[in-house]
Amino acid sequence: MARVDLDGNVIKSMTICMIGARGFIGSHLCKKLMHLLELNSLPWNGCIEFHRLNIKNDSRLEGLIKCSGLVIYLCW
Repeated sequence: MARVDLDGNVIKSMTICMIGARGFIGSHLCKKLMHLLELNSLPWNGCIEFHRLNIKNDSRLEGLIKCSGLVIYLCW
């Protein structure tokens, strides 16, 4: 069964890239996401990936940003 919003429109999946998980807000958001991953019966189980990168010198960051539908930038 497809997930729908309050108007009955199908909710499309989206790739989100969050940068800045080491800060206050990012670390709390990551902890919350990791808690959600523990709930095996939820529809997004297995759909979340975590990458630990140094944004100053890791070439993988650009590729992760390019393939994302939304970038949450929490770096200062």
